[in-house]
Amino acid sequence: MEYLFDLGFSLEEINNLKSKYDQKNIEKLEFFSRLVSTNYNYLKSYGIKNIKVCFINHLKMFFINPDKFRSIFNKYDKNDLVRCIEKNDQVLEKL
Repeated sequence: MEYLFDLGFSLEEINNLKSKYDQKNIEKLEFFSRLVSTNYNYLKSYGIKNIKVCFINHLKMFFINPDKFRSIFNKYDKNDLVRCIEKNDQVLEKL
């Protein structure tokens, strides 16, 4: 999971992630590093300030096929979506 450092995560944030999820999800994080990085960077490009919180709280979203992942977010007005996600990251579960 070294790639998470490249995405800007601290050791404390990575440890928080490891303690929150079971071994199966942690293994998926390691195995699908390119997929996760692609989706993370796409969402990060929106300028969402709480991107790490979104990642940690909604990890399963980042395992979605990148084309499908993009299409989920492209359906909405970017500024409205960012505002909603920053106000309440649980919005991601509704998309």
